Amino acid sequence: MENLRVLKHLAIMGGLRNFVPLSSGELAKMLGISQQSASKKILELIDNGIIERRLGAKKPLIKITKKGLGLLQKEYAEYQRMFEALKKLSVKGVVISGMGEGRYYLTLKGYKDQLKRKLRFSPYEGTLNLRISPGESSKLNILKESSGITIDGFQDGERTFGPGKCFPAKIRNMDCAVIVPNRSHYSDVVEVISKDYLREKLKLRDGDEVEVEIRL
Repeated sequence: MENLRVLKHLAIMGGLRNFVPLSSGELAKMLGISQQSASKKILELIDNGIIERRLGAKKPLIKITKKGLGLLQKEYAEYQRMFEALKKLSVKGVVISGMGEGRYYLTLKGYKDQLKRKLRFSPYEGTLNLRISPGESSKLNILKESSGITIDGFQDGERTFGPGKCFPAKIRNMDCAVIVPNRSHYSDVVEVISKDYLREKLKLRDGDEVEVEIRL
């Protein structure tokens, strides 16, 4: 880990292309270690072929070698895989009957028009409700923290309807979307909308397990 911290620091300084000045004292301050330990770290990296050093007018000049570049590229690739995985989220839940709220909200022009425009389909007036197991609850937190497609709140007469967001999704290769209201009565339920009546189309009943592939 310390090796990567040194390499990242050098790379930011320009050490991937050129020799850059770096004293053991500066490295010690950066890593929060003694100057003696920093000197040993520099020698260790040189001995392992990760950096090379030249004498400078005032400070040693250091450059990252091809081997050091390879370590940085490996670290970068791991971060890429991690964040690529976060672009999709698979959530499993059990079909339950809702209280009819989803059906009501999807009849409202303020929501229906936005969903049609932003998701490019006119949603069936009703949601498929999936209760998520406690083991999957962390995935709901990811949804809440992700940007998604914004659904604006609006006022209809004297009543105000709140904002939310949605995410394109698929169930058994059928296009759909997951709705995440900013405020919800549920903390363990995912609400899914589609142009089709999903219960009928997928022959689902209460208690059936369903997996939703969500695009973040």
